[in-house]
Amino acid sequence: MAVRAPAFFAELAWFNSEPLLLPELKGRYLLLDFFTFGCINCLNNLRTIRSLHALYGEALCVIGIHTGKFAHEKELSALRQALQRHGIEFAVANDPAHQMADAYAAKGWPTTILIDERGYVVEHRSGEQDLAEWKGVLAHYGLQARSAGLQKKAIERKLAFPQKVLATPSFLAVANTGCGEVWLSGYDGTVFTVIEELQAPMGMVFADHKLYICESDAGQVTCFDMATKERSTVIEGLRNPYDIAIDKERLVVALAGSHQIALYRRSDRTLLQSYGNRFEALRDGNAEACQLAQPSGVSVIDGTIWFVDAESSSLRKIENEEVTTAIGEGLFTFGDSNEGELLLQHPQGVCAGIIGDGCGGGRLFIADTFNNKVKAYFPDDRSMMTLLEGLNEPGGIAKKGCELYIANSNANEIVVFDLSKMQSRVMGFDFRLLS
Repeated sequence: MAVRAPAFFAELAWFNSEPLLLPELKGRYLLLDFFTFGCINCLNNLRTIRSLHALYGEALCVIGIHTGKFAHEKELSALRQALQRHGIEFAVANDPAHQMADAYAAKGWPTTILIDERGYVVEHRSGEQDLAEWKGVLAHYGLQARSAGLQKKAIERKLAFPQKVLATPSFLAVANTGCGEVWLSGYDGTVFTVIEELQAPMGMVFADHKLYICESDAGQVTCFDMATKERSTVIEGLRNPYDIAIDKERLVVALAGSHQIALYRRSDRTLLQSYGNRFEALRDGNAEACQLAQPSGVSVIDGTIWFVDAESSSLRKIENEEVTTAIGEGLFTFGDSNEGELLLQHPQGVCAGIIGDGCGGGRLFIADTFNNKVKAYFPDDRSMMTLLEGLNEPGGIAKKGCELYIANSNANEIVVFDLSKMQSRVMGFDFRLLS
């Protein structure tokens, strides 16, 4: 039975629109998307919501209701950048106290609600939504998609929300996520190859003269042969692969969407083992018993697989076939503390300092994303310190010698931090070799 839609709260801050009130929208169908920009399921659902907004035009008024979980997500400046980053052009209201979410009984992220032209809620659905199914739902209510094709926007050659970076002995690889590219350059910034038409490229690893690239939106790992320049899909059917590392003869993939770490044989990409039972939580244990929460960065040191679990704000490891937690208490415990109880806020990147590779051997370097910092963790004594602050949602981190390379995502830049001098600079790129 349809119920009347609750009124919109007048005090909410709005983006991409003047403040909207429900009485003013009577006579139109409204689609409400309750989301938070740090949630992988919300980001997946946004692809459907963006498509519906483009397909139905004025026939369907799409409104995003942002109900942030983390303190950083509740900041207006952070939300403004997230809307740009994810190409959200429809109206969005910021609901930091979850007033709208409570009024509409939106209990989880994401929640999608359809309001009819009379002002009644006629559809209330949780989780990621299917585009084809929603086109059928809207057709049932008499709404038809526009037949005109969507225009593809021209992409300028620039850094746009780079999320991951890889430092190899001979070149740097940058996942220019906002443009669907990977840049390969020398350490002087001279770009010699651009790998284009990737779907949300994320973490990378280099082995056997091949670059393995996680494509989050495509749900696959792509292999780029450096000699032949040919590309092939080597692992597919994944849920948002965010990062990848090598542990001897195994590929280690962080699957943010299914809340798992998956291990594949390097030679034939056969799945050997997965950690996490797909339920989003923080629970230690063996492969069948443990629970992860959006693992977003992975690295290997001395045979131990370390990873950052973004939604539980944790640093965890796989050792002796068991998952244990070094930093983190649960889905709703987060902060910024290097003393007493160590706290992170939605970290998305981690890299290991290999002993003998210049500075920082044996340490772990963490992109503490929502704290806008880079931190160093010492496994031996379980201590942590801040190396660099004042960043803007750093998403990835890599190390070569005494230098850290940081994908400072929202600032659209790669920051280089010299551990020996404790100084940073922004890296410049030169494309003359491509002309």
